[in-house]
Amino acid sequence: MRTLICGLLIPFAVCLAQNNKDYTKKIEITYSLNGQEMYKTWCATCHGVEGKGDGPAASALKTPPADLTMLSKKHGGRYPFERVRAFIEGKEAKADAHGSREMPIWGDVFRSIANSDPAVNYRVVTLSNYVETLQVK
Repeated sequence: MRTLICGLLIPFAVCLAQNNKDYTKKIEITYSLNGQEMYKTWCATCHGVEGKGDGPAASALKTPPADLTMLSKKHGGRYPFERVRAFIEGKEAKADAHGSREMPIWGDVFRSIANSDPAVNYRVVTLSNYVETLQVK
């Protein structure tokens, strides 16, 4: 439950980080199944739109968010799909390439949206597939 609350508060933190005087800014949370839209909603706040770890909330974290564009490079040119998937879902407690477990466990958040293992799996796989598209060539 704490992870769900944390995950839902992140867009609010972005609003404050972007303009701490304008509390009326509309916060949009998507329940889309599109990888890019999910990334924008759940990940870009910390990892940045391009995945470089430079999102508007990044400076508020104890551990800087991972530069997601470098995952393949750090793994010998091969995208570590299963490792990324496990980290997003919360099955991997810590991954060197992904920083600390300060990152919300999105599997729990996705279960709160649709309490169905296939639905959660679809979201995690789709999100991981999108992160793969961010890799530097």
